[in-house]
Amino acid sequence: MFFIRKAQSEDFADIANIHFESWHDAYLGLLPEFYINNKNDLSEKTKMWQELINHPDVIIWIAYDANRKSVGFIGYFAKNNSYEITTLYVLSEYHGRGIGTKLMKTSLQAILSFNINANFYLWVLEDNSPAIHFYKKFDFVYNDEKSEEYYKDNQIVDIKMVRKINDLPS
Repeated sequence: MFFIRKAQSEDFADIANIHFESWHDAYLGLLPEFYINNKNDLSEKTKMWQELINHPDVIIWIAYDANRKSVGFIGYFAKNNSYEITTLYVLSEYHGRGIGTKLMKTSLQAILSFNINANFYLWVLEDNSPAIHFYKKFDFVYNDEKSEEYYKDNQIVDIKMVRKINDLPS
C-alpha cells in the first residue's frame, strides 16, 4: 500500500536520493553514459532540493509506503495558470505498482481543485517512449516544440507535451 502527501521541508534528502537513484535508471540507454555520470551527483541534487522544496512556486508531492519509506515524487513549477511538471521519479524497485499514476492523479486533481483553468506541460526526451506513453494516458500531447542540447558532440532532444483538458482519466 502506498500513500501520497505534499512534501515538507524535511523531505528534501529523500527527494534528492530518489532523484539521484531514479535519474540514472530512467536515462540509461537513452542518454550517453558519460552524460548520466557527469550530471547525476547526489550532493548537488541534495543541495538543489534543499533550496527548491521551500520555493513558493514549487509544488512537490511524495509517495511513501506503509513503513514511511519515500519511494517516488512529482514536482511542479507554477507560474500564473501554467504548471510545468519538472520531475516525476519512482525508485526502480517500485515500478509497475501504479505509484507514478497515483502521484500524477493526486497532484493534478489537487491543482485543479483550486485552479480549474490550469494548464499543464512538461518536457520529455524524444526517445523516451515509455514516459511519452505514460503522459499520453493523462491527455498530454506533443505540441511540436523541441529543445535541443549538445553535450560533447551528442544531441539530446526534448519534446514539449501539453495538457489543457480539465477532466482526469479514471
